Amino acid sequence: MFIFLLISLFSLALAAPSKNKDADLSKGCWLQAYGRGVGKPITACSSGEDLDAGLCYPQCKNGYYGVGPVCWQSCPSGFTDVGVTCQKPAAYGRGAGYALWHLKECENDNPQGCEQYGLMYYPKCKENFHAFGCCVCTPNCPNGMTDAGADCTKNTYGRGVGTPMICAPGLQEQAALCYTPCDTAYNGNGPVCWTSCPAGTNNCGALCLPDGECVDEVFKTAEDVADYIAELTKSIIDDDPEEAAQATADAIKKLAADLDYPLCGVQQ
Repeated sequence: MFIFLLISLFSLALAAPSKNKDADLSKGCWLQAYGRGVGKPITACSSGEDLDAGLCYPQCKNGYYGVGPVCWQSCPSGFTDVGVTCQKPAAYGRGAGYALWHLKECENDNPQGCEQYGLMYYPKCKENFHAFGCCVCTPNCPNGMTDAGADCTKNTYGRGVGTPMICAPGLQEQAALCYTPCDTAYNGNGPVCWTSCPAGTNNCGALCLPDGECVDEVFKTAEDVADYIAELTKSIIDDDPEEAAQATADAIKKLAADLDYPLCGVQQ
């Protein structure tokens, strides 16, 4: 029987708004509403920002990538990224060298020219390489990186403290969730868009009632429900189905009268 009570009250609520278009809204009315979908998590950053570990940061300049609040220089093609440095491509040897008196022979064998190191001449390193010691040519560190032997140390710069994420374009944030904006003259409250109460009335849940009547209406409705539960309980104890049915019918009539208000207009 209590399930029947809930079903009856739910049906009553669906049918509650009066269809009288000429009703006086200043005496109370039901807010109009529609659903705008379930809120979506905040997942976006503003234009020109990157998302990193749940925070938004300004995008790094060309040739750099971001890790948290720091922008790190990218490794050039052919170099291996090993964290704070870029590992160089393979070096190569430039031979055992030529004795000081064999400069001409060195130049004849090596069109790029020769250079002296100690008491020997060696072929100059090819483009984008430089001599490391006497006999090895190692790649240059490009773009202002610091040469650390087998590696090039990346340049870095800070990009500020991260900021919280925002809603994607076309959505608006409410209570840490993102919703489709409501139509004009509707206000969003979670997943529902509601109209506003007419002048001279106050919001009382889904109802708009004159000043000071919200509490009275709640108590009146609660009193009618309590009376129904008492009558229903008595009929169950008395094992009287007819009495229970009559109590339900009477309760629906009372509640219908309590909730018989027209729909509020849309306030432009």
